[in-house]
Amino acid sequence: MKLLLGQNLLILISVIILYYLFNIQTFLPYTSDGSINWQNVIVLIFFTSVILINLVSTIFVLISKFFLKKTLDKVLFYKSLKFGIIFTVGVLSVFTLNFLHILNIYYGLGIFGIVIILFFII
Repeated sequence: MKLLLGQNLLILISVIILYYLFNIQTFLPYTSDGSINWQNVIVLIFFTSVILINLVSTIFVLISKFFLKKTLDKVLFYKSLKFGIIFTVGVLSVFTLNFLHILNIYYGLGIFGIVIILFFII
């Protein structure tokens, strides 16, 4: 239960920091001359990945605990963190490809959804 409390605390802190940054007028993805401000983009990606990893991991643990009636042990937490990291890498890669205008967001999320479904089936 300490891990779930820690994950929820990380989610809360990351959401508070992102809320603060989104309300600042200088936290923009582009500079005044039109180039990409990579420092702000990397900060956004970092906090978004922290939120996604912990949120997916918490949801997986809660589903396993209440619906599948599994005991809370280290194996379940490691498995949940693995699924959280895989999901986060997939979502961030789709959004990064969309941000760089390489792949449309709808096609990217569709392909990612099919990969996730195949990952759980196979």
